[in-house]
Amino acid sequence: MGNTYRAMEISSPGVFSLVEERLPSPAPDRCAFRVEACGVCHSDAATVEAQFPNLSYPRVPGTRLSDE
Repeated sequence: MGNTYRAMEISSPGVFSLVEERLPSPAPDRCAFRVEACGVCHSDAATVEAQFPNLSYPRVPGTRLSDE
């Protein structure tokens, strides 16, 4: 697995950008795996359209790279 990942990031509501970011190392009790493609759920669509209160941008729908 490489040291970076590519994703479609939302920089503001409805604005997408292809980004390449450093892949963080997993914690000792976690693992990392490669995802080739994923679907978009209703929550992801609502994030793109800023339908949730208190959203902060930029965001990558469908991902969680840290314990928030």
